Amino acid sequence: MADILGIKYQSAKQKLDGKRGFFYSELKLVYDYFHESLEEAKPYNGIFIVNDMHVRCNIVVSDEKVEIKEPGINYAYFHKNYYVVNPTGVKFNKDMKRVLRMDFLPAPKLAILDNDKELLELLKSVSNRYGIDASVYETAQEMMQAVDREDYDGYVIDWLLDYDENSEAVIKKIRSKSETVPIILLTGQLNQHEREIGETIMEYGVELVEKPTRVFILSSILLANLFF
Repeated sequence: MADILGIKYQSAKQKLDGKRGFFYSELKLVYDYFHESLEEAKPYNGIFIVNDMHVRCNIVVSDEKVEIKEPGINYAYFHKNYYVVNPTGVKFNKDMKRVLRMDFLPAPKLAILDNDKELLELLKSVSNRYGIDASVYETAQEMMQAVDREDYDGYVIDWLLDYDENSEAVIKKIRSKSETVPIILLTGQLNQHEREIGETIMEYGVELVEKPTRVFILSSILLANLFF
């Protein structure tokens, strides 16, 4: 364990004895060492895409080779462990398979915490455009109550809230419920809070996005985490 984590023997023993905790990054190292995935298996094998909209689905495809695309027929190609169906796409992929059956699943649920109402509405609108069911919260208390009530597929959380309150308590609560759910941390105060934010990244395995928020970058991160 000491060799895997690159720490001293005594520190590794304390972790194994339960006297010291594991950082999220350390858990990743252990799982990677044994060629295991820390992520839970996804309950779907396909993604249906129309323009910006993404929909999770389970797909059954034919084994027959596709020579040409016929109108009115859905075709899927394999990408990053998923079948992708994009009827608005014009490209022909030699590995395409004819779709025999496609069962759509509910949209992934995203919780967003920020004390900026305009930004909340923007993030909710962008999320919905990409097929994500977003709920927005303005205070840490509202978000923590929502975490108790709901199971979300991902979180977008602003670091600094009202009255110089940060969101570490919210992140800690989320991680106590799930060690793997994606958490995206927004901040416009990286220079002033670099150490605290860095420690939060190590402790809880969050992904950092700096403000002002670039919508395309954030939406790409959401798609990567919630669909692919």
